[in-house]
Amino acid sequence: MSAFRRLRDRLRPQSIAGQIALLVVAGIAVAHMVATAAFLLLHEPQNPDTLPGVAAGRLSTLVRLLDEADPAARPALLASGRSLPLIRVEAWDGAVPQDAAPVPDLPVIRRLRVGAGRPVTVVDLSKDQDRAPSDGLLHIGMVTPNGATLQATLPDAPLHPPRQGALIFTVVFLALTLALLCLWATRALTAPLARLAGAAEAFGTRDDHVALPEAGPREVLAVSRALDRMRARVRRLIDDRTQMLAAISHDLRTPITRLRLRAEFIEDEHTRTATLRDLDQMNGLVEAALSFVRDGQTRDAGSYSLVDLASVVQTVCDDFSDFGAPVSVGRSRHVLVQGRPEELQRAITNLVDNAVKYGGRAEVRMEASERGIRVCVLDQGPGIPDSERDAMLQPFVRGDRARNLNEASGFGLGLSIVLAIVEAHNGRLILENRREGGLCAAIELPLAAQAYAGRTARPASPLPARAA
Repeated sequence: MSAFRRLRDRLRPQSIAGQIALLVVAGIAVAHMVATAAFLLLHEPQNPDTLPGVAAGRLSTLVRLLDEADPAARPALLASGRSLPLIRVEAWDGAVPQDAAPVPDLPVIRRLRVGAGRPVTVVDLSKDQDRAPSDGLLHIGMVTPNGATLQATLPDAPLHPPRQGALIFTVVFLALTLALLCLWATRALTAPLARLAGAAEAFGTRDDHVALPEAGPREVLAVSRALDRMRARVRRLIDDRTQMLAAISHDLRTPITRLRLRAEFIEDEHTRTATLRDLDQMNGLVEAALSFVRDGQTRDAGSYSLVDLASVVQTVCDDFSDFGAPVSVGRSRHVLVQGRPEELQRAITNLVDNAVKYGGRAEVRMEASERGIRVCVLDQGPGIPDSERDAMLQPFVRGDRARNLNEASGFGLGLSIVLAIVEAHNGRLILENRREGGLCAAIELPLAAQAYAGRTARPASPLPARAA
């Protein structure tokens, strides 16, 4: 089997153009072979004189000629009919034997009556005492409306109708064979491209484990190797960025700590307060940058667990309420999602913090969606203009860009971190302005069953709402 596979791989063209050409040639060859086999099996005999139907048709033609000819010319016509193959024609005086049997309803007799085109009397002369019956032959006498008579012996064989059923079956079989061949060959050609597209689509997500195709046309293999090298370069760049930021964070913590200790000895209270505030901003900026890089990295799907999303939402809201922030839970649903609870809690915390910071208060609702479950964080703030909505998801872009850094309470990484976490959980982040005013920041996540099965998310079944 392995030798046959090696021979097949050696004979198969390596390029897409060659494989398509082979497919076309193979389809034409199969069509010709099936058509040739059908012709050999269904063709009629080379000598049509041996067919019973042809003999009956010629006899009916002779009957018509005798009926329309002058009585004096009938003997000559009858003599010429004696040369017809498979038929023996003789003169007949029209006398019917007493023991003559009724003419059987045979296909040959029906063909004679139809071919004559007139009411012809047919008599069975097989029991004539002067003639012995012959096996497989039919001896009949015929009388036309104009008085012409003759007796004939012809084969009593069944008529074979045209093989229409076999012909239709052959055509259908040929069409199905070509369709299956084309379908198989097309799937064989496109399967490496589909795997390549899947690997490219999965790159950068938590399901980044799709193997690149190792077999297929030469062009697909070239693209596969180039994509593999690109993935390696991108991963190396991401690792270098993470290591660089980690090193910067580690190296900056020590001088920031020393500066904080020295700032405590500044006698001028205003200067000391301003210096400590600047140091806090520096430390917060470093920590926020590290969180953004960490949350944007791809994680192994095996590190995810089942998470009760309602419990995470309630925990976040309770933490804000403990500090006196106006945060409430409007609707909640106990559903399970697959992910990391600390990251989901951080994402919801960032959305609630933005709602409180820019909208004055926050209300959290959970509702079913086409993708599974949706967590909506509603506020009563000014919202986000449509022209700036995409820019707000970029790192270091703040909603209060008119303010300076000293007055700002963030670094513009909150929504970027949320987006990285949500995409790592196969979800999506939606920012919409509410009609009644304010912003709705929604996180849509697939349910745990859908995440495990790898299917397209379906609407979640309604669950009873739990009071906040």
